[in-house]
Amino acid sequence: MNSRKSEIRPSAEFERALAQCTREDFDGHTEFYRLTPEQRLEWLCQAAAFVHEFKGKARPAAKRER
Repeated sequence: MNSRKSEIRPSAEFERALAQCTREDFDGHTEFYRLTPEQRLEWLCQAAAFVHEFKGKARPAAKRER
């Protein structure tokens, strides 16, 4: 098995969360202004964690396709 493929494969937890999403979850808005301050901090924390975990993982695949 190619170890590179396993590096860019989404985790099972991510796939479960994605399976629970609806089309409305991806319609381009978050209604961030409606969140409480605590919810805003949680949202920002999760967004930062996502970027930290996945930043650059798609880039190698894109370069191979060129």
